[in-house]
Amino acid sequence: MSQIENVSRRRFLTGGIIAAGALVLGGRYYRKLSGGKLAHDTNADHATLHPSVYLGIDPDGTVWIVASRSEMGTTSRTTLPLVVADELDADWKRVKVEQALGDSRYGDQNTDGSHWIRSFYDTMRQAGATARLMLMQAAAKQWDVPATECESDLHVVVHRATNRRAGYGELATAAAKLPVPKREELKLKPKSAGRYVGKGQVSYDLEALVTGKAIYGMDAAWTAWCMPRWSTRPFSGAK
Repeated sequence: MSQIENVSRRRFLTGGIIAAGALVLGGRYYRKLSGGKLAHDTNADHATLHPSVYLGIDPDGTVWIVASRSEMGTTSRTTLPLVVADELDADWKRVKVEQALGDSRYGDQNTDGSHWIRSFYDTMRQAGATARLMLMQAAAKQWDVPATECESDLHVVVHRATNRRAGYGELATAAAKLPVPKREELKLKPKSAGRYVGKGQVSYDLEALVTGKAIYGMDAAWTAWCMPRWSTRPFSGAK
């Protein structure tokens, strides 16, 4: 049996500082071993074009959109990604929604108060508009035409005057080399030009939910890789 030992306040504080330092170093060491990817990283983070923590585009045309809060049955995990896709002019069939884990870079991740859409609607529009502008700028540079003459269509950038068009995947690498536009440079689409918002859309997770493939909070397992003395069993939620 383990012997119970009285620990002084000084020793307790010293141990806490050492443990905190070990956690930081452990995270850095894990990042090195995993090729720079942490457990909370998303596919959007590692996409070729990644102008926002909520959005990434790969050369094959896949658009990754991050849901930073949990789905509570109100389809917010579908609604806000649709806002991004709408502003980006992305083909919803080529969009993949991924769930973010807890991370301070997303700001408030509380899933309560029914304010996720109200609070993040503009933020998600700006994420889509930023990527769209960068793609149009990349196309304009490639075609040697003014960026103001380029426009977006469904998952492509077009130049009407010369009838040229390029897919988002084709432009992702070139767009990634451009500076991320400032908020005041963005030109949001008029809401009347939207493809998805207000038009009705099946929940992104519907098939997974009705077939039993969806992952719920109580299904999540946590392995204490950096603190093995704290826990030797995965946490699987309340029973």
